[in-house]
Amino acid sequence: MDAISRLLQPRSVAVIGASADASKTAGRPVAFLRKHGFSGDIYPVNPRVDSIDGLRCYPDVASLPAVPDVGIVLLGAERACLAVRDLAARGTAAAIVLASGYTETGEEGARRQAQLVEAAGSMRILGPNTIGLVNLTDNIVLSASGALEMVGMASPALVLRSMESAVQKFVQRPELCTDDAAGALERASFALSEYLESVLAGKVVSPVSLFPQYRDIQALTGADRVHPADLWPVERRFREPDI
Repeated sequence: MDAISRLLQPRSVAVIGASADASKTAGRPVAFLRKHGFSGDIYPVNPRVDSIDGLRCYPDVASLPAVPDVGIVLLGAERACLAVRDLAARGTAAAIVLASGYTETGEEGARRQAQLVEAAGSMRILGPNTIGLVNLTDNIVLSASGALEMVGMASPALVLRSMESAVQKFVQRPELCTDDAAGALERASFALSEYLESVLAGKVVSPVSLFPQYRDIQALTGADRVHPADLWPVERRFREPDI
């Protein structure tokens, strides 16, 4: 397999800087890979942790039992360069660098990015300053978080995840992707786009307005429980009653 194929369909993934706390950004890649049934080898790398979710944790890239196809680098800009150099030395096909603080920040960031490219050598880099990638066909999630969660839009993110689940189902069973199903996905896409445009324009709009489309998509996925409260902002779900 060439480097791009190994990036899109890796047989093994190293997660550099992995956390045992799945609620943290650094804990999500391992959790996402496990949740979505990644069938390859997962190598968490963190010298301060012995294991993560039942997986042995390695102190450094050099200690890995095999060369990973992909390395997800969850370290800051300065330390990411060292991890990329270590991955390249092992013969890893591609590294995904999530850190920001490179060319987009000015002259100093440009210097760091040049060092990153030099450290990679012939190894491919996705990034820096990326949220990773998702291969829906093979259920491979090489990401730390969805873009919407990153900006505090948990409810729209839930709608988007439901759409992704429906698409994954149709990839596995194309016969279920009827015209009606495709229409429901299209309507949800338009509704989500309009919602985000309204928010960006500074308009006050409730995420519960997405419920009709969310309900239709959940029906496509076979969900047995759907309620408008699913889309309530967290602060409203647990707010103390006024007395």
